[in-house]
Amino acid sequence: MNKEFPFISIVTPSLNQGEYIEENIKSVLNQEYPNFEHIIIDGGSTDGTIDILKKYKHLIWISERDRGQSAAINKGFRRAKGEIIGWLNSDDCYEPNTFCTIVQELNRAEHKYVVFGDSYVIDEKGNRIGYLKGKLPHPKDWFKYWQKDYRIPSASVFFYKDIFRNVGYLDENIHYVMDDDYSLRINEHYEFHYIKKPLASTRIHDRAKTTLRGDMFEREWFGILKKNWPNLSLINRYSYLFMALSFKSSVMRESAYLKMEELSLKEFRKKILLSIIISPQNLLKRKFVSAIFRAILGHQYTSRIKQIFTKM
Repeated sequence: MNKEFPFISIVTPSLNQGEYIEENIKSVLNQEYPNFEHIIIDGGSTDGTIDILKKYKHLIWISERDRGQSAAINKGFRRAKGEIIGWLNSDDCYEPNTFCTIVQELNRAEHKYVVFGDSYVIDEKGNRIGYLKGKLPHPKDWFKYWQKDYRIPSASVFFYKDIFRNVGYLDENIHYVMDDDYSLRINEHYEFHYIKKPLASTRIHDRAKTTLRGDMFEREWFGILKKNWPNLSLINRYSYLFMALSFKSSVMRESAYLKMEELSLKEFRKKILLSIIISPQNLLKRKFVSAIFRAILGHQYTSRIKQIFTKM
């Protein structure tokens, strides 16, 4: 293995992300690292993505219909020739010098096959609007995901290709939390090493899956919880179930607000009421108190009251 510049493979799944794909490609190309490949698995884009891909001769890419993001990533993983693997979604990008940083850390972190770091959060125009701190729970406490305090930004994760031998590939039946499921599976065999710096930028926009389908994230995480249920202690089972229900409640409230213009007041009230029934302790949170007032008073009166308080 070339310890100074080991071969790195970056896999990017893509579907109609022509607005962001070029920034993604340039963030890989501009790493000033001499030994890498960038594999783009496109699901049959019709928005101009292909014209952009054709501009860059260094890319390895295909464009064909697939069975979703997990299947596309696995297709890229199987084609990857690198000793080190990274997975970068088409609307995300790397920070400068990320490749050199992760190589140095992997060389230092003996017997650890995975490194991860932090990530900036950016909007549609690339403005920084937040920060995701990579935080690793205790190996036996991975389900603290429900507290939203523990996240490993997928764009900041790099691992040795050897992991595929023991862990296999992504579960192609999971379409929204495949990265969390994969991290749990990797953790059964390998240690993680945290790099205290931003390695990538994660984009939030109206067409992002996280924005559009929060309910599916919640549902798939319940599936992961169920799959790992036998391995949890009795205390942890109910602790995680409590956190999971609180998370489900929050997703339902957010969904009601996102669809507020489409829902009748009766439907809105029903969703808010259900969100509180699922997790009554959320009534202690300001956002839920506000939702209750809106459900009782209606949108029109709530908006008027807000205007009055804004002018005071």
